[in-house]
Amino acid sequence: MIHKIRYFETKTLSKGVYLQDVVNDFLAEKGDNIIAVMPVMENSLIVHYKE
Repeated sequence: MIHKIRYFETKTLSKGVYLQDVVNDFLAEKGDNIIAVMPVMENSLIVHYKE
């Protein structure tokens, strides 16, 4: 398995799209492969997962 990191930032989202919704969709897609979800700054998150 490979440890990967996915960075999410509110500045890259379209108007009306919420960071929490995007992250929730990603988490649902990866399922049990999620290792950790960590806030980075005020408007961004890093998700650690394995593939």
